[in-house]
Amino acid sequence: MGIQEKNTRVGFHSIESILENNPEQIKKVLLPANRNDKRLTQLKLLLDETGISYESSNKLKQEPKAILINSPELNLKDLKDFINNFKGSPLILILDNVIDPRNLGACVRSAAVTQVDAVIINKHQCAPINAIAHKVAAGGFEYTKIFNVTNLVNCFKFLTQSNIIINGLSEHASESYTSYDFKQPSALVMGSEEHGVRKKTLENCDNIINLSTNKLFKSLNVSVATGIILSEAARQRNKGLT
Repeated sequence: MGIQEKNTRVGFHSIESILENNPEQIKKVLLPANRNDKRLTQLKLLLDETGISYESSNKLKQEPKAILINSPELNLKDLKDFINNFKGSPLILILDNVIDPRNLGACVRSAAVTQVDAVIINKHQCAPINAIAHKVAAGGFEYTKIFNVTNLVNCFKFLTQSNIIINGLSEHASESYTSYDFKQPSALVMGSEEHGVRKKTLENCDNIINLSTNKLFKSLNVSVATGIILSEAARQRNKGLT
């Protein structure tokens, strides 16, 4: 992903999420010159409240664009600091070999909605976090801690040492995701759209779970499968809370 693309966000959802969570990341916002509706007016009000400058651009058709301050991506060292200082029982999503940026974005969106504490992306085996991923995530990248790692084995070793149970998804597993206790410190590994979690990755997991014994579920998109399992995790973790 180019530097220019990395330092921009396109779309109302994404920009509003940054304004809510990390407004200091925004240098300025470009607004479509040919648009003057309620949605754009609301965004202008938010920008005025946070003191962020904006200007009209004839190059934009419908969606606004935010120019961001360059910030370094979080890596394994940052993950270790995050986990070591985490209070409570973390829930982590690990994406391995998810090569479609739309699926990557959708998985991150599901993680944000279900209040996953962190998302780990196997950097060299996944789609880049580009404009497409950000648009599909609809602000999910701003709501969730994202860590990029280059060595998943080392990452798994650290998670295991931190007493976090790593669960890989496989259609051949005997344990259903609904019978697993997600209230304990847990990580969920999701794999590619076509082949699922890689064999090498599964071998390093502590536990293997399946989505369903129903053959129809084998054709589910990775982002849909991720949403289903994370929804169950959220249900378990929120049970009894008011």
